[in-house]
Amino acid sequence: MYEFFPGNYLWSYNVWAVMAAGGQFGDFSLIHKRLLDNVGNVETWNQEWSWLAEKLEQRGHEHLSTGAGASASEHYFLASLYYKISEHFIPPEDRKRLDTYAKVLSCFETARNNSRHPIESVAVPFENMTLPAYFLPAQGDSERSPTVIFICGLDTTKEITYLRVRREFAQRGFNLLAIDTPGVGEALRLGGIATRFDYEAPVGAAIDYLETRGDVAADRIGIIGSSLGGYYVARAAAFEPRLRAVVAWGAQYDYHAVWHRRLTVGGASGAPEFQLMYITGKATMEDALAAIEKFKVEPIGERITCPILLVHGAEDQQIFVEDAEKMFKAIGSKDKTLKYFDAVEGGAAHCQFDNHYPALLYVADWIENKL
Repeated sequence: MYEFFPGNYLWSYNVWAVMAAGGQFGDFSLIHKRLLDNVGNVETWNQEWSWLAEKLEQRGHEHLSTGAGASASEHYFLASLYYKISEHFIPPEDRKRLDTYAKVLSCFETARNNSRHPIESVAVPFENMTLPAYFLPAQGDSERSPTVIFICGLDTTKEITYLRVRREFAQRGFNLLAIDTPGVGEALRLGGIATRFDYEAPVGAAIDYLETRGDVAADRIGIIGSSLGGYYVARAAAFEPRLRAVVAWGAQYDYHAVWHRRLTVGGASGAPEFQLMYITGKATMEDALAAIEKFKVEPIGERITCPILLVHGAEDQQIFVEDAEKMFKAIGSKDKTLKYFDAVEGGAAHCQFDNHYPALLYVADWIENKL
């Protein structure tokens, strides 16, 4: 993975995360030098990405004032993205994090309302609460279309999901439900909903919701989970028979072991350590580790019988190749595929953020085949 900040994996990886979601290198060039001069300074990271977000927000406002809503929408999408990455390293107890996240949602909402392509904001009933989501309808003439649920990982959100995927599934005739589940995005930040091991519960709720819609083919529902979402969707596949196809975009064999390794012998991560405490709702790392003790595929792998695809980077520094191979071996499905992306074709890093588009096309092709 090329490092924009030599020797600093965390910052470099998160720049690639921005680019995977449609960030513009020209925009990044405006702040790269100032970031380089202050590598590792969290305040500088927040200030520079926020400054860039404000510039895009202003561009969007100028387009709106002239009636160019479609162009305004694209600028506001980018402003939302840049605000999101600006809050990435801010501890959750710092009010600035929620204040910045409010700008993420506000800019995305302005973008959504001015987009030429429909993006429906929905609330998915779940236990005694709701999970916020975006529903992107399929293009075409079908009355009921197959649907893909997309679940994020440790510190991405439904807004990032949309910006990563955009209309790739819609133009292939698929609906997309980008949802913030327990421990993710708005459900965590505003709803206070911590993560949980039994992810068949929120996924089942998402399917329940989809089954109420007249534009969804209820017997053709698949799911994609990115990064930690790779565990979430594997768990759901083991206990939710209504799923017809599953993609773990970033294999996760034993998430507890991953964090134990990071905290003892070291290892790369795409987010600060406090993020694990944040998503689990715990005050200490010891309690956070205990909360993810059951985040393992081995005990439930044989229960996964639907078609499943594992997509992994051959040089993933966060989740090692050995973990992907163990997960693949543990899965009971007769229709299972493990796809590596390497440095030759690009996308060798975690979740292929360093060359996202080829992996997206591969995943979309696979889903199209299976659903």
